[in-house]
Amino acid sequence: MVLSTQETDAFIGRSIASESQPGVRFLLERKLGVGGTAAAYLAMRHSAEGQSPAVVKVILPEVAASHGSTAAMVVRKESVALGRLNEKVPPTPFVVRLMDVGTLAHSFRGKNVDLPWLAIEFVDGGLEGTTLEERIDHTLRLTRYAFDRERAARTIAHVAAGLSDVHAVGVIHRDLTPNNVLCCGFGDSELFKLSDFGIARPAGVTDTFGPSVIGTPGYISPEQLTEATTTPSGDIFAFGCLIYFILTGDHLFDVTNPLELLACAKSPRRRSITESATLTPELGQDREACETLDAMIARATAFDPLRRPHSPREISGVLVPLLLERANSGSRRERATLMSAGQSPALNRLSWVVRHPPGDERIVRSVGWDGDGHCLAASTRGLEYWNGSEWHLSPTRDLPVGQDVRFVRRVAPGRWLLGGDQALVAEYSHSGVSRVMRGKDPSVTFADASGNVSDLAVVVAVQKSGAIELCAAVGGRWLKSVPLRDAAYVSGLTQVDDERWLVVGRTIQGGGFVSLYSPLGWTVEPLDAPPARAWVACTARSERYVVLAVGTEGAVLRMERGLIEGRVIPDRPNLASVSVDVLDREWAGASGELWCSLAGGEWTRVFRDEAWNRPFVSLFADVSSVVAMSVDGGVLECRPTLPGDSSWKPAREQR
Repeated sequence: MVLSTQETDAFIGRSIASESQPGVRFLLERKLGVGGTAAAYLAMRHSAEGQSPAVVKVILPEVAASHGSTAAMVVRKESVALGRLNEKVPPTPFVVRLMDVGTLAHSFRGKNVDLPWLAIEFVDGGLEGTTLEERIDHTLRLTRYAFDRERAARTIAHVAAGLSDVHAVGVIHRDLTPNNVLCCGFGDSELFKLSDFGIARPAGVTDTFGPSVIGTPGYISPEQLTEATTTPSGDIFAFGCLIYFILTGDHLFDVTNPLELLACAKSPRRRSITESATLTPELGQDREACETLDAMIARATAFDPLRRPHSPREISGVLVPLLLERANSGSRRERATLMSAGQSPALNRLSWVVRHPPGDERIVRSVGWDGDGHCLAASTRGLEYWNGSEWHLSPTRDLPVGQDVRFVRRVAPGRWLLGGDQALVAEYSHSGVSRVMRGKDPSVTFADASGNVSDLAVVVAVQKSGAIELCAAVGGRWLKSVPLRDAAYVSGLTQVDDERWLVVGRTIQGGGFVSLYSPLGWTVEPLDAPPARAWVACTARSERYVVLAVGTEGAVLRMERGLIEGRVIPDRPNLASVSVDVLDREWAGASGELWCSLAGGEWTRVFRDEAWNRPFVSLFADVSSVVAMSVDGGVLECRPTLPGDSSWKPAREQR
């Protein structure tokens, strides 16, 4: 899709009412681009619950006028098929979410035409870029190499999962390219989503509109050029081409038209990734891994569809472990590229948008944020999922009967660790519960957990008597627990490094405590911290070597590379949440207030609104946005204000 300048457009400023959701409308703000069959607009979804950004794709009037019934049929079938992905709560995180669909009445050349439209979630990639092509170009400019092993593995795993989910509901993408994979988040929170299903087909559908040959040269499969029917093997071909691009930043088939592609695809020879000067050195030096990667790319892009792997997961099942086997941490290199690209926006240019207003009758206990600003939460209503615009109850049918979920922790994209009564810990995703682990005593309540149950995890256990213990599990086997004899409750737990966790809370005597727990050494080390009635929340950013804890009366404890500093925020707010982003910004939330510090400097209040009279109990801080959640489920989002961007307006004048 070609980017468009802000020329006069009849649709900009137009409000489109939802046909299926009463009271919902989409206000088209500006054109993002135009392709052969549709134009895309940045829009703001307005509802009684709040505002959220969206991308609205409208079929071009000339296409609808000449192929009206076919255009409407294909869009309708595609939306129905993709809508099946939304039926699961939570939905797959690896495909952009379909928000709405409908038709728009429009006068074109003196005739009335109905323009089919779809609304999908807006994905913002921030400084590194929103598309996969932009992110790899960014990395090439700053490091001279494409993705390292860890980041390549993450990308391949996400694309494979997204393709598998799409194929499972009977849709074939047919245009999988670096520009149609959208990106958000950073490091372990980075997320890749399949997008732009403008030429997708439901399985078995042969109707289309526009040119007879549609797709991107260099990624379109040979059979898509010559055959009417389409199968998932065409997406496998494009996936093989995409993997070559992920590893090298080059196109496997450097062609400009379908005939050139057909000739190249028929040739048995495929370029090796080692032929590219932009292959990351740590991978280029691993001859065995490169040979396996070359062989899989050649097999995926075989001219004969029957010779290709049967599924995307078959490809990722081989390549992801291979890439991770000798991977070093790529997040530090990623952060270096971000920091060299530009510093944080000025705090006086932050704009706030109400995603969901405060005031609901719920109490949020625990939140696990995903890299796209969506989250799974344990609340007094049950297990709930926030999809960026609405709350939905998430099913717990796969959990043992009568479970009360006390905590939710994100462990990977679309996957969470949760637990509660009857000493239960479970892994949970849109596919349901994948693993359940129980403590030795079913009368115990698990109040929190952190880590990986397949490796090393720490659990806060509360006995019937109220006594608190720290339990650790290695490879699914429980170690000896350590009692916290003076603790009245634990309110925060975060992993500091491979062997230590920070634990915060309140003592029986009435003061706050901050301690370092080493599960393999069975030790708990109290830290010298500013006085507070309670320490309420903590977080860590491993690539920054920074750990933060916050509490009542403005208390902040900051640990960086082992150096500990305590301070008190001005006005002494009762802090209830804390987060750190990769651009050296540290965030803290209180009742109706948000505070920010740059790289451990002075704390500045950046938001205050009396309407938000409940504490912000959870924060998600990313490169391009900060999302704050109040204890009653209100959601407030902050983004830098960009010149000419009218879609981000203050929720209320800051006082």
